[in-house]
Amino acid sequence: MFSTTLQKILADNLEGILSRNRFSLDQYKALCKLSQCRTAALGGHAQYCSAGHLNGVWYNSCKHRACPQCQGKASENWLLNTQDVLLNCPHHHVIFTLPESLNSLWRYNRELMSGLLFQAVQETLKTFSRDPRYLAAMPGLLLALHTWGRSLSLHPHLHVLISHGGINKDGHWVEPKKRQLFPQKPVMQVYRGKMLDLLKQALISGELVLPPDRRHHHVKAQLNKLGRQDWVVHFCKRYDHARGVAKYLARYVKGGPFNNRQLGSVSGTQICFRYKSHQTGRQETLRLTPDAFIQRLVQHVPIHGKPSLRYGGLYTSPARPKLNEARKQLNQAPVSQRRLLAWQDYLEGKGFSPNCEICGEPLFHRETVKSLRSVA
Repeated sequence: MFSTTLQKILADNLEGILSRNRFSLDQYKALCKLSQCRTAALGGHAQYCSAGHLNGVWYNSCKHRACPQCQGKASENWLLNTQDVLLNCPHHHVIFTLPESLNSLWRYNRELMSGLLFQAVQETLKTFSRDPRYLAAMPGLLLALHTWGRSLSLHPHLHVLISHGGINKDGHWVEPKKRQLFPQKPVMQVYRGKMLDLLKQALISGELVLPPDRRHHHVKAQLNKLGRQDWVVHFCKRYDHARGVAKYLARYVKGGPFNNRQLGSVSGTQICFRYKSHQTGRQETLRLTPDAFIQRLVQHVPIHGKPSLRYGGLYTSPARPKLNEARKQLNQAPVSQRRLLAWQDYLEGKGFSPNCEICGEPLFHRETVKSLRSVA
């Protein structure tokens, strides 16, 4: 257990932070849930065996996507089912970023711009996948949205996992003409063009909310200028299998941008947390006031009802017959029904016994502590 957690910081400071700052409804709900995670406010449950032996009483988790302390089982469950779907072939990990100068627009248009980012990247990869010079087939795609840098700064980008090959129009598994899959510079140029076109359309239609200090012509000029600059699209070294990247993504698909292990000293006036700097390659320490720390954190709270993970190509549900055909040609069994990881199996995988300490019988949950919210 950690001596200091994000939950404790919020519990100690939330009332003052809410009185001094303005948050969206999603952010407000997230802060309240995270502050109550595994406390009496959410009620609790007991662990019994069939013989009636009590093995412990535990408070319930908040289950919020941004919570760093209760998403372990959800992360393992996502990884378990994702690895069941992934093709047994090499995969490419590509990172599509947005220029920092678009951050002000992102802050006012989180839902719109995250949707446009997914759309631009998917259309770009579809363009190159269909091109006979590169693949001329449908690959499997897994796209995960991250909005944070390691210091919790705003840094929207998409991590994309792409299978090294796909099913062509004749139903055959084919591999790319080249080891790199797609050429980096042309991919960047097409992605840049598609994203800017989508942003210009949103500007013309009035969908794009402008910051108070920006006017229509300012944003139009900015977008035109960005069309003449290189954007960062990073092609990582090819992976022989996709499991490593999936395991990396699982840490962020569930549990959000922050880990309690990063926390250092915490007081009523200062919060210290550690992160590995991309620039220096070393561990750095950032010191912020509680308000500044929470403001950094909440800008990465997922939008309610909007997935931060999407599937494309062979990994979509409608393409399941093509995926199974690809799996057959790669000597894999068809995709099985989705599995639900039991908490007993999760504990056992973490080295904890899910059996009674007294008689060794399996444990089960029984609700014993009512939520304070239901009592009020």
